[in-house]
Amino acid sequence: MKFYMHYLLIFIVVAFTSCGQSKSDDYTDMKAEQFQNDVSHDFVQLIDVRTLEEFKAGHLKHAINVDFKSGDFIKNIEKLNSSKPVYIYCKSGNRSKKSVSAFKKVGFTTIYNLKGGFLVWKDKGLPVVKGK
Repeated sequence: MKFYMHYLLIFIVVAFTSCGQSKSDDYTDMKAEQFQNDVSHDFVQLIDVRTLEEFKAGHLKHAINVDFKSGDFIKNIEKLNSSKPVYIYCKSGNRSKKSVSAFKKVGFTTIYNLKGGFLVWKDKGLPVVKGK
């Protein structure tokens, strides 16, 4: 019985410490609340991969707009510091997930993605900045 309790305790600890995150080999998905906590500092590399029009309509504070659909996307992310973690988001999470391979290609190893994207962020009533 002691043996099973030991493994149950380990399972519970792992489950609680990973709450709000899910990890793939290339990036970590983060729930909005954890993402907000991590990007609340202006020194974080926070990248909005939506179009400029979407960005101007509302974005996260301190975010830099690097449009995934633009022809110079890779050239623009090469200007970032690939030795530092990068936090990315888009409208729903699809473009940001697709952009992971480009971030990996230019040398990023620590990539965090906002699970559900900007739509979930807004639904949770988290702060949004409008304009450029």
